[in-house]
Amino acid sequence: MTEKRPPRGFAYRTASLRNALLTRLPDSISFGSLRARHVRQPIEITEISLASAHWPRAFDGLRIAHLSDIHFGHLLGAERLAQAVDAVRAVQADLIAITGDLVDLSAQEAPLLFEHLALLRAKLGVFVVLGNHDHLDHPRAIVRGAREAGLVPLVDDSVRVGGRDGLLIAGIDWAKSIPHCAQRLRRCGAGRADLLLAHNPKAFVGAEERGIPLTLSGHTHGGQVARRGNRRLNLVFTERLSAGHYERGESHLYVTNGVGAWFPLRVNCPPEIAVIEMRSR
Repeated sequence: MTEKRPPRGFAYRTASLRNALLTRLPDSISFGSLRARHVRQPIEITEISLASAHWPRAFDGLRIAHLSDIHFGHLLGAERLAQAVDAVRAVQADLIAITGDLVDLSAQEAPLLFEHLALLRAKLGVFVVLGNHDHLDHPRAIVRGAREAGLVPLVDDSVRVGGRDGLLIAGIDWAKSIPHCAQRLRRCGAGRADLLLAHNPKAFVGAEERGIPLTLSGHTHGGQVARRGNRRLNLVFTERLSAGHYERGESHLYVTNGVGAWFPLRVNCPPEIAVIEMRSR
């Protein structure tokens, strides 16, 4: 039996208007040149090595490919997605994390999206959490599509991989504020996880309190427009955790620029796939 689509609410209608005015209209006026220039930007691979006394020694040297903010839709289509998937596959990571905003607007894009993401494979698995854009239309369809593609969706849940004493990975659903992120983290029932996936970087506040050694997030797109040489001086300057690497005690956060966007402009914020090597100390 086909699952009934829930009615599209105010958030979807608002996002549709934004998409029409700030994405499709400028692209139309420029005869498609804005979109073409946007997708021509090369996807950078950022490699970073981090160490934490809380990271399990059995997984010392683990390589994690971090993909986020695909925003599959008008600005990022099948050809660009294929480039991103090929780039992730090329780094040969032990684990792949996808931290939300898989689609830009409509869940109707999900089947084609997951045709490409189904090509991703890693020794310990490919894990997915949802972002705010994934909740605009039909989040259950996106969760189902991820599972059918062989990915592991984590919706306020945790899973242990690599054996009984293996790596504990937690993933929380979209949450807007620090308290809401912390509330979702409590629902995971994971105690102190080794790795937390959360679309919103604000989840790091609760993760650090629990001593979680690594949190991976997206959401900000690195501000999309940043000062050259200082990626944290960007258009989301009101966010304390907006771009790159943050460290508090033995806990680390990496906020990636992501590969997609909802507005066809990036300045000093190139599309990015992060590759994190985690070390124990």
